[in-house]
Amino acid sequence: MVTKIKQTLGPNHLVVFDYVHNLATTYLALGDFNEAVKLLQPLIEVSKSYLGGSHVDVLRQTKTLASTYFSQGKLNEALSLQVTLLKDFQKTLGHEHPDTLKSNYSLAETYQNLANYSEALKIQEPLLQLQKQVLGVYHPDTLLTMNNLSRTYQRMGKYNEALDLQKPLLNASEHILGQEHPYTLDWTRNLALIYNSQGLYIQALELLEPLLKTLERVLGETHPTTLECINDLGLTYRNLGKYHEALKLQKPLLETSKSIRGENHLETLICMNNLAITYSRMGTYLEALQIQAPLLEISKQVRGQKHPATLRYSGNMGLTYFKLGRYQEALSLQEPLVEISKNVQGEKHSETIIFTNNLALTYSKLGRYNKALELQEPLLEVSRLVLGKDHPSTLKSTTNLVLTYIDLGEYQKALELQQPLLDTSKSVLGEEHPDTLRNINSLSAIYRNLGYSTKALRLQETLPDVSKRVLGDQHPDTLQSIKNLAIIHQTLGSYSEACLLQE
Repeated sequence: MVTKIKQTLGPNHLVVFDYVHNLATTYLALGDFNEAVKLLQPLIEVSKSYLGGSHVDVLRQTKTLASTYFSQGKLNEALSLQVTLLKDFQKTLGHEHPDTLKSNYSLAETYQNLANYSEALKIQEPLLQLQKQVLGVYHPDTLLTMNNLSRTYQRMGKYNEALDLQKPLLNASEHILGQEHPYTLDWTRNLALIYNSQGLYIQALELLEPLLKTLERVLGETHPTTLECINDLGLTYRNLGKYHEALKLQKPLLETSKSIRGENHLETLICMNNLAITYSRMGTYLEALQIQAPLLEISKQVRGQKHPATLRYSGNMGLTYFKLGRYQEALSLQEPLVEISKNVQGEKHSETIIFTNNLALTYSKLGRYNKALELQEPLLEVSRLVLGKDHPSTLKSTTNLVLTYIDLGEYQKALELQQPLLDTSKSVLGEEHPDTLRNINSLSAIYRNLGYSTKALRLQETLPDVSKRVLGDQHPDTLQSIKNLAIIHQTLGSYSEACLLQE
């Protein structure tokens, strides 16, 4: 079509520019980012020479190029375009024009994904007020900004602020747009994501299960939004430790995504990653590795080696090697990963914190305890400051530091962290969450090593039964809890009980 129009009207006719831009936009929607860039970069140069750099069409083409860079994970390239673009829109169209408002929205979203939340907030909070004045409180674009601002609060660990926006947003959407409007359905998912971030998995489940039924009826079983909800529900089951329920959703979801979207589509890669993590959580690490190795290679080819998703997949694969006891292979992934993440995402980005935590844990398992502590002690302070003391990543940072103290035999230091950690884990994640069970196991081990065997027994004696019910009787955590209980009985001289457990 574009070739025929070029032949008829000439390559530099305004209609040709429009058709090329539309084709690039279609490539962007299809996830074919390289083809979109191949069209947009020369198009913008030619458009600038014929129309001028401040022409609205040139600005809109540049906005599409910035969106393509954003989708590729080239966030700094997107940012450099968007900062200039916003000024140009303000100068050309004015501060209150819809294109200018949308340019604000996109710039804030890029800051958000760079984990530069303070800059995102500087744009989103005044933008929301301006949109309320110019467009109205209930205009869809105003509601979109409310949703995005809620996401920024969520990622900063400001869950109450996020809920204060998301709950009324959802109520407004239900009344104005209807309970089955796409925005309403999407924002229901977002509220469930906030609950998941808080560790309120039951509340998330109560939203997602009926939402999925609605989506299947309204949009169809293979609609992208329906597939995203299936993914969210699978993650929620996994967060609850209901791994078999998660697998029942995730395995067919992956096959559906491959057949509808293609094996290399970004959403298919997400499905692969989530399935691999579920296998890992179940303790079936080889099955996880069989998915993660090809996933990492595909992501490098499709998104590039420094894309946040590629970094995430590399981190997950390193963690699987770690759990298999293949520490050198874990290290070969984790050391360069931390450096790349620091350079690309920043030292205080939540994922850089996670990657550094995992690297420290590998150092600890290799007996390089001092090197582990050099990372873990300052990292815990950063995590508390950036993410908050109750954030799951902060809890994980605390857990890892405790494990290093245990390996060093510094049980008193471990105890000072572990008791409040367990209390927080119970309140934030729930008493039967897998991480809470691991924290009980660790506290029991600390008591045992400090000579408080009776205290250890009181914690440990019911743990194997709970772990069997939550994780299954063959899960590594269940086996470890049985082993630890047997050791406590040995310490107390209850050899017959120890023998029964060991057999």
